[in-house]
Amino acid sequence: MAPNCGWFRAVGMLLCGLIITPPSDAGAQDDPTRFDDPKYDFSISIPDPWKPADPKNFAVPGTLRKAYSGAENASITLFVQLPDQAVDPRWMVDLSATSMEKNLKAIVKEKDVKAVAGKQAMWMVVEGAGTGGAIDGQGATPTTQQWVAIPREKDIVVLLLTCPAKDFPSNQKTFQKAIDSLKVGGVQTKQQSESK
Repeated sequence: MAPNCGWFRAVGMLLCGLIITPPSDAGAQDDPTRFDDPKYDFSISIPDPWKPADPKNFAVPGTLRKAYSGAENASITLFVQLPDQAVDPRWMVDLSATSMEKNLKAIVKEKDVKAVAGKQAMWMVVEGAGTGGAIDGQGATPTTQQWVAIPREKDIVVLLLTCPAKDFPSNQKTFQKAIDSLKVGGVQTKQQSESK
C-alpha cells in the first residue's frame, strides 16, 4: 500500500538535506559492538572495525538511533521512520530506486525484497557521485549506499551503509555480518509479510 506521505516524504527529505533527531533515549550499552533499542524493539551487533560515532555528524531521513564510523568517511546508521500508515517493502524499494536515479543520477545496482530478521525488507544498493560519506549527485568521489529497510505496522527500521565505492566490497562483508545479527520485534501486516 502506498501511503499518502510517510516514506515518500522521507525520500524527498533525503534528497534535500536533513535534520536529525539525536538518539537521546537509546540507552547506554556495555558492549560497544552491540546496540539494543528497547523503544523500537530491535537489536544488532556491528563488528570491528566499526566504532560508535557522534550522532551530531549524521543526517538521516528519520529518527537516528545509532551511528558507526569506519575508514574514509564510511558509516553505518540505524534509524527509524514513522510513516502515516503501514507501507509495503516492494513499493518502498521501487519508489526509492526511482528517486535515486532521477534526483541524484545514481545507478541502482541491486533492488529487491528479501527476508531479513524474519521479516520482508526493502534491499537496495546504489552508486553515485558524492563525497564518500554521502551521495549528492555532484561530488568527485564515487559513493555506494546499501539500504535495508524493514517496515512494520507502525514504523520502519532502516540500516544504511555508506562508503566510497572502492571500499564497498570490504565494508559490505562486515555490514552483512551486522544484518545477520539483527533481531527485529513487532509485526508486519499481511501485505507486508507477503510482499515479493
